[in-house]
Amino acid sequence: MRAGFRLLALLACAAAVPPLPAGAQQPALTVILQSGEPRVQATALLADGQFVGLMRSGFPLRLHYRLELWRARAGWFDQFVSDWSWDAVARHDPLADDFLLIRTGGAVTRYATADSLARALEIPYRVRLAPKAAGKFYFLCRLDVTTLNDTDLEELTRWLKGDVSPAVSGAGNVGGALVRGAQRILVRIAGLPRLTLEARSETITRGP
Repeated sequence: MRAGFRLLALLACAAAVPPLPAGAQQPALTVILQSGEPRVQATALLADGQFVGLMRSGFPLRLHYRLELWRARAGWFDQFVSDWSWDAVARHDPLADDFLLIRTGGAVTRYATADSLARALEIPYRVRLAPKAAGKFYFLCRLDVTTLNDTDLEELTRWLKGDVSPAVSGAGNVGGALVRGAQRILVRIAGLPRLTLEARSETITRGP
């Protein structure tokens, strides 16, 4: 019964998501090179208010970053070299009426307001990923912002802290797995906002 109530609540929250405000700043993703190393920055992720409204309604956000290093080759397809991925989860704590940001590694930071959380999400992230050979190279980055249900949040939080979740290990109740699957499907079909951003850096040249 509780699972059924959660699904109904999900649909109700989806219907209550406010429309995009006129003139809202558009989210953007950039990859800036400093001393040959990339710095990834996302801006205005919470500017339209939709994700903040969802967090206040009990639906956290997952931010999944994937940065790829590519080698540019004239006359040929570019060559994939390596990549680096990291995650963050942002959610609202209704008891304290503040926001939490959980990063890969388990670090948890609290922010008193949505604006302070938004500013924290805009801090450039330095990635130690650099070419090790001669040639021309560039970086591609992709950011996926998705809405989580409560079970997704529990499993992802455990994974961020280094624990193996039931979803990974294969353990857990089969009925619970079916409920989680239904919740994830509803998250996707209920019209909840999702955001995908992509960015490419400038090309850098490494000598022999």
